[in-house]
Amino acid sequence: MLELLNPVNAWSAIQGFLEAGGPVVAVLLCSTALMWILISERILYVLFSGPRLRNAQVARWKSLDNHVAWESHMFRERLISEVRIESERFMGVIRALILITPLLGLLGTVTGMIEVFQVITDTGSSNARLMASGISKATIPTMTGLAVSLTGVFAMSFLERRNEIAVADISNRLELDAGMGFGTGRRLLSDDADEAEVNITPLLDIVFILLIFFIVTSTFLDEEGLEIATPQENEQEQTRPPPTLLLSVRSDGFVMVDNIRMIDPRSVKPVVEAFTAEEPRGVVLLNAAPDAEIDATVMVLDQARQAGVDPALAIQGR
Repeated sequence: MLELLNPVNAWSAIQGFLEAGGPVVAVLLCSTALMWILISERILYVLFSGPRLRNAQVARWKSLDNHVAWESHMFRERLISEVRIESERFMGVIRALILITPLLGLLGTVTGMIEVFQVITDTGSSNARLMASGISKATIPTMTGLAVSLTGVFAMSFLERRNEIAVADISNRLELDAGMGFGTGRRLLSDDADEAEVNITPLLDIVFILLIFFIVTSTFLDEEGLEIATPQENEQEQTRPPPTLLLSVRSDGFVMVDNIRMIDPRSVKPVVEAFTAEEPRGVVLLNAAPDAEIDATVMVLDQARQAGVDPALAIQGR
């Protein structure tokens, strides 16, 4: 702890705290600084400015000659209201900051949990080393928010009590003359008791932290079993023979297509293009008779290549 008195070590500790807690901790520190600046201003007011203001109000009241008239009563109420307004200055902002800090801690818890879940998604296992950064970002903002809110609650309780005492003191010091009946019996402090409020934000933080603890300590088992390999459609297609287009060159120069129809050699290209468009995996076979003319065979071969297919050539022997 003594090392933190060194400014260099203190700054390094603060930087490490901010890096471990994430950006939410930086926002928490800013709200904490603003809250305690306002609380310090209120404490200085209670100790120094408040008593001087009450003495000034008493002096203004005693300067009046007539304390019985209705105007005097209204003036007294104004003096008391001025003290009450000055006593409650910035108190609403302080209350809001006290309520915001646990919510910021809850925000840090949620963002840290998102990072933990992202690590689990990426790694597929509950590795505590990889999740350490997310866990720190989930717990440190929660701790900071609860600590700041706790100190703010004590300070707020002290200030509210001192404000009640200040208003009661100025009310007693502004004495009324006997027989004055303009609401002298009315209490200046609120008769309505403060309603108890239940803030479940810390409870939500604890639930999220327990959830993270259960995730980290859980063991994921990989059960061994029989793997069933189902046949794929692609494998069945690969076992089938590809479709073929048979081009047979006859001795008279004409070409038989699949031994079904006869075409001119110059008409081979559109036939091959139609076949490849219908059967992209198809194979073109070129068969030349023993006594077929070489020019006709070469023309058929050129026609097939112009159609984008290099056919398999088979020349029959005599």
